[in-house]
Order: sequence, then C-alpha cells, then structure tokens
Amino acid sequence: MIKGKRKIALIMTLTLIALSGCSSKGLDNYLETLGLKDSEYNDTSTEASVGVSGVDSYVTSSDSTEEASYHVVEKDDVVAPTEGASEHVEKYTESGIETLYKKLTGAEEKEMKEARLAIGLTDENIAKMKKEQDGKYYYDRLTEAGKTIYVEVLTILNNEAENIALSSVINDDAIELVFSYVMNDHPEIFWVNGYKFTKHSIANEVKKVTFQGDYIYEKAEVESRKSKINEYVNECLANAPSSDDDYYAIKYVYDYIIEHTEYVSGAPDNQNICSVFITGKSVCNGYAKATQYLLEKLGIECIFAEGTVRTMNNERGKHAWNLVKSNDKYYYVDTTWGDSSYQVGSGSSLVNDSKMLEINYDYLCVTTKDIMQTHTLSDIIRMPECNSLEDNYYVREDEYFKTDDISLVKDLFDRRYKDGSDNVTIKCADRQVFDSLKKQLIDDSKVFDYMDSEKNTVSYTVFEDSGTIIFWL
Repeated sequence: MIKGKRKIALIMTLTLIALSGCSSKGLDNYLETLGLKDSEYNDTSTEASVGVSGVDSYVTSSDSTEEASYHVVEKDDVVAPTEGASEHVEKYTESGIETLYKKLTGAEEKEMKEARLAIGLTDENIAKMKKEQDGKYYYDRLTEAGKTIYVEVLTILNNEAENIALSSVINDDAIELVFSYVMNDHPEIFWVNGYKFTKHSIANEVKKVTFQGDYIYEKAEVESRKSKINEYVNECLANAPSSDDDYYAIKYVYDYIIEHTEYVSGAPDNQNICSVFITGKSVCNGYAKATQYLLEKLGIECIFAEGTVRTMNNERGKHAWNLVKSNDKYYYVDTTWGDSSYQVGSGSSLVNDSKMLEINYDYLCVTTKDIMQTHTLSDIIRMPECNSLEDNYYVREDEYFKTDDISLVKDLFDRRYKDGSDNVTIKCADRQVFDSLKKQLIDDSKVFDYMDSEKNTVSYTVFEDSGTIIFWL
C-alpha cells in the first residue's frame, strides 16, 4: 500500500548557505563549517563543476514526476507555558512552513531515548555500523561526527522509524547533506522519498532534533518488492562474466540494463531501482541506481553522480549517471544516455538522425574531459579525475582513431562485415581527427571504397559532441 506523499517544498532556515557557485575549496570549507568534511581526508579528486542551484536538486532528477519532500518542523516554547501547556500545541502555517510550539518535557526526552534503543541505536551498534560503511564513497568523506549522523539516518530509514532523535543537534543544511550522502551510497533504499526534520526547542534554544523518512511503502510492500528485485538481480547476475577483468562486468551490466529497460518519462518509481528491476521502465535516477546496485553486487566500485546535462537543443536539465572503478582506474558511465529509447523518450534527441544504435557506447567508461562535453557535476561532492582510456569501450573494441589514417578504416569495415555487425562505428580522439575522417569518408565519398559493392547509398549517424561516426551496413 502506498502511503500519502507529502508535496511540501524544501524549507531551509536563514542559515542556508547556497552551494551553487562554490569552488571545491569553498565546498570543503562549507562542509568543515557544518562539521561534516574530514579536513584530513586525502581526496585526490578534481574540482567539481557547478551547475545546479539549490540543495533540493541533489536528490531529484529533472525527469522525475515526483519531488522528494523535505519537511522541517520547529517546536519551541516561545511563550511562557501556563499550567498544562505541555499538552498544548499551537500550529501555524504560512507559505508551506509548519511550525509547532511545544515545550519539550522530561517524559518526551525519555521516549526519545527508548525509541532510539528500539531500533538498535546504541553506542556499540553505531560503532559496528560505521565500520560496515567504510569504503562507501560519500560516507568516507565525512568526519566522525558526520559519520555518526549518517549511520543514525541510515538506521532510521532501514527501520522506517518515525521521530527518532539524532545524537547531535545539527542544522538544516547538515541534515540535508547527510541524507543525500546516505541515499547516494545506498541504491537499495527505494521506499524513501524524502524526510521530515523536527527541532525541539526551549527558550529559542534547540535541545533535540528528530528525524524520519518520507516512506512511500509500508513494510510489507517493501518486503514484497525486495523479493521481486532479487528475482531480477539473480537472473541478471547468473550470466555475468566470470573474469578478473572489471571491464567485462561493467559492459555486461551496461548492456543488460539497456536491453531490459525502456526510458519512459513519468514512469512509476522512476527515482528508484523498482522502476528498472520490477517494471522495466525508468528515467536517469533509476538507470543510475540500478547500475550502481548491480555493479556493487559484482564487487565493483560504482558511485552515484548527479548534476546537469546539455542536450542537442542546448537545454539543461538535472541528470544522474555513475562513476566506476575498472581495473583500478576511474571512468564515467551513463547508462541512460547509452539507451536509444532515451533519445526518443526524453523528447530531446541527442542526434540529428532518426537511425540510432540500440546501445550507444559513447558513455561506457569515458574520461572526465569527454563526459564534461555535455555533463556538469553538481557541487555536492568532488569526484576523482578520470583520465585513462584503457577501458574505454572504443579502445577495447579497436574502434578508437587517434589519427586520420584512412587505411585503418578499411580494416574496421572488414572486421564488421566478417562478424555480421549492422554498423561500423568510428570514435575519434579529437576534433581534428573527426573533421578529417568525416570529410574523407562522407564529403569525398571514400566510404564507398569499403562498402559492399552492390550498395550505392549509405546511411550514417554523426555525434558531433563525442566525435563519433556510425555507418550502417
């Protein structure tokens, strides 16, 4: 059964510090100010590009039909309580802001402690959970205090608990950041659509902060969906390649998701893995979380990345993709953009030609330089610099052209005719190579030297941004 979803705008206090526009150094300082960034962490990463305004954009993709809800409630005994005032609650609503004024009693504090114990939030369990989270990309970038809040939030969400007191009194910015980090590290959490954050104050001083998720499914429904997800995952992984070479597993998951998923804007559960694993219809968040989930099952590090993208129409929208570690080196992967149904379903085609590959490998194991032609990272966290081409799809498949040597094109055509492919794809290392090969093969019609002798026409597709030319056989 689906619970009612709150459609409440993100409410931030006057202490909000807009992340948009921060350099990576500014972001580090901001996190350290919140007590969340580990200043001693040796982060060998590149500066995050800034392309998204507002903290709310970090957990909702542009093609979402549902906005995650963030509800901040403040409880305060602003007026001196009279006799019996501890049972009296005054509610004020203005511009979507709900404020409750209530005195925090000793009995309530006792209930908060008991509620924490009921879901296992003891010092011993928290320490154990923190060790279990080691290696999670977002988690590792927090201070010890931030990591404690992280595992508390994770425990609350996993138990679908409500109004659980956090061990520290933190501000709205910090809880928003930690919540985002938890969700980005844990693609398996599909039953949460946001959170409610309550401040309990006495004389304008916040004494306690309670937290709960915005749960969209009852526990019984969650368990039912987990069973369906496991069926998909087991079937997928049963045929995964058994190789020490990470590239083959990454390509397998990339192919499998694309072959079994249709890009449908407005699909149910499109912000979580249910859309891919149960209904087979999703958008970028679903694709990225499903990719992360499956690769982690195969023991491959896969990180959820988010920001904005530029389409052929020069429009920008929020988007999600992944960072993977293949054979000890980082690469970007965008499973959504690898799916030809995205180019149709998004209503914003990436190419000028109606003929498209079922699977587009322009976004399988690419460098930072390549992905940033169209993608811009949000500034929620810094990502490593990806500068290796060793496991790039076109390099691995011998379709990568560093020069405009036309004789190499003949070899590629011969191989593709031999293996029965329906296309020849040429990936150019830079614009100069792309322009030269495009001129020779298309403008000067040299492509016909390598085509079947019976053909006097040729169809081709050009990706200007990625420097890719596809000839259809």
